[in-house]
Amino acid sequence: MPDPDEAARPLDLDALQSALQDQGAPWSMSYTSMTALAEAERRVRLGVPPRPELEATAEADTAAALAATADSVGAPAAFDVRSVGGTSYDTAVKDQGGCGSCVAFGSAAAMEVVFRFTRRTTMPLDLSEAHLFYVHGRAEGRTCANGWWPDRALLAARDKGVTFEDYFPYTAGDQDGSRLNADWPNRLARATQYEVVSGDAARMKEMISTRGAVTACFNVYQDFFSYRSGIYRHVTGSLAGGHCVVLIGYDDAAGCWIARNSWGTGWGDGGYFRIAYGQCGIESYQTVAVHGVALRAWLPDQQVIGLWSNDADANTWAYGGQRGWLKLDGASPVTSHAMLGELAAAKALGRPVGMYEVDGAVKQLYAW
Repeated sequence: MPDPDEAARPLDLDALQSALQDQGAPWSMSYTSMTALAEAERRVRLGVPPRPELEATAEADTAAALAATADSVGAPAAFDVRSVGGTSYDTAVKDQGGCGSCVAFGSAAAMEVVFRFTRRTTMPLDLSEAHLFYVHGRAEGRTCANGWWPDRALLAARDKGVTFEDYFPYTAGDQDGSRLNADWPNRLARATQYEVVSGDAARMKEMISTRGAVTACFNVYQDFFSYRSGIYRHVTGSLAGGHCVVLIGYDDAAGCWIARNSWGTGWGDGGYFRIAYGQCGIESYQTVAVHGVALRAWLPDQQVIGLWSNDADANTWAYGGQRGWLKLDGASPVTSHAMLGELAAAKALGRPVGMYEVDGAVKQLYAW
């Protein structure tokens, strides 16, 4: 009879090392920031319930992911948003701490990457996981103990928006929104559209290679806590729970997805990992793709690189150094042309400007 306490006991690391050697060392283990914690503390960081039934589909999921090649789906054979033409459109590795808020981290990360990659900008964008989880998630009864779901998080991000990190900095632990800056409706990002792509490896690759990232959930086994590098496959240990991350790439030759975790840089390969196709329900658990991201925010210190207009009163554009092309959309054509004049002067003098962007258009600006 199975020991009911087995799942609560930490994995023996010597046994893990032996199991890895027996299976040809598919990945490397080490003492990580997660193995330094007690087993209960590790499991707190898993924010969705496990789905052990997905293990029955592993072989079919692997075959489907391998079949979704560049020739069959029109996506490249490999993609990594950290290196696209020599530019990284990824954002920073974060640490969710002792809270099952992984869904907020995976969803916010996907929005950040999609914004940067689809706009081909390296403009800093740091969204508030605290706002997403402790305000929007809390409104649905979500806590550090019961986690959330990506489709619900991105629904909130679409309909309500997510403010920036400086308006509600993240700390681990259940809390209300009393620390949220009251001006947040004027400083936020919205997911313009999202799509559940669970179980569709071809669509996952298409969305990653054209949008930059998707958020995905999977089953976590005890050996995953000690992952350091290589292509992860479950080797030994009991099922610990479910977890969500952001997928930022894939590699058909290696047969794996490339992911960024939210357990800090002291875990994994500097906070990143690769996981084999078909492993742990990574394709089938819940995977959600963000199509686009719109901002409502002041963009400071934009160097004016270019300006454009034609005979149409409402067709005036400015190219901000970090942000790229934005339509000038004042209260009237007169206001838009006045903004164009201010921007032309700033460009001629090499002075930066501030732009207030609303869904891809400049509504206000300041120049000095």
